[in-house]
Amino acid sequence: MATWTRRRWLTTALAGACWACKGKREEDEASPEVRYESVLACYLGIGEILAGDSIEGVSQAGASLVVLAGLEPTDAGLDELLAGVQRLGSPDIATVRMAYRKMSEGMIAWLAANPGEREGLELIFCPMTFTNEGAYWVQRAGKIENPYEGAMMLRCGAKLDWSDYRRGAPPAGEVAVEGMEAGQ
Repeated sequence: MATWTRRRWLTTALAGACWACKGKREEDEASPEVRYESVLACYLGIGEILAGDSIEGVSQAGASLVVLAGLEPTDAGLDELLAGVQRLGSPDIATVRMAYRKMSEGMIAWLAANPGEREGLELIFCPMTFTNEGAYWVQRAGKIENPYEGAMMLRCGAKLDWSDYRRGAPPAGEVAVEGMEAGQ
């Protein structure tokens, strides 16, 4: 991608993330500031916020992601991450979750190009989200925390091998979905 086009993407994404932050300065001064050190940390932080059925702090994480992505301008998947960031400022959690879906495709592409960064991470697929279209995401290893469904289906998903990922399609092979037992 040409440098001028990438700059346009970065500017647009940052403007969208900053617009969502306007008017929150007083609120933010009272709350501790979260600092992200990498694009991956921003992405994971956004997923954790969404799994908690919140969008508070998502715009700030998105703005950090845009700045950090500018430091790594040629990495695979960053264009998709940035395309998703543009919609993180929405006050509608469903819209933010759709943006995160786009970001997840970019993060998975980035991790495919940087396999050394996968340590401690898991690839998850929920076949029921988005009206049974399904969606992938990456999270820290441990209990599944579904960013697309939150508390309604927090533990729903299938932990996959990275080789099972198929862009825009359900994973290859049989999928064992966790979290559908009563009380989870």
